[in-house]
Formats: sequence, C-alpha cells, structure tokens
Amino acid sequence: MEDLYFKNHEARLIFGLTELEGKAQLDLLGIDQSYYLNRQKAKQWYTKTKEKIANSNHPKLDVALVNLEKLYKGMK
Repeated sequence: MEDLYFKNHEARLIFGLTELEGKAQLDLLGIDQSYYLNRQKAKQWYTKTKEKIANSNHPKLDVALVNLEKLYKGMK
C-alpha cells in the first residue's frame, strides 16, 4: 500500500524519531512491549532501523540517530 503522507519509509522513520513522543512514537515505529522484554528483538529493530536511515540526506538525521540511541537504551 502506498504511503500518502511520507516520500519514503526512511522519511517516515525519521519523522517518528524526531517529531513524536510516547505512545504515538512507539505506534508509528511499530514498537510494542515485547521489544522491552526481548533484548534480541530490540537489538534487531535498532540495527535494522539504523541501517535504513544512516545514509539519508534528511536535515534531521543527526537528531533522529540520537533519539534512536535513546530509545534503544531504554529497551535494554
């Protein structure tokens, strides 16, 4: 299904990491309680997400990476 609001998945992830907080952020990023209970699942999500956005030219990439780290550290 085509995303009507974001140019691509990368932009969607960066938006979720930089502009949202709390439950709205977790919902957009597809994170549920299981990521906080399963360290391996959290690490896989973190690695996959970082790979998807790492080479972006998005102006908020640096903020997104910092917030990704914070979110992941909260899961450990």
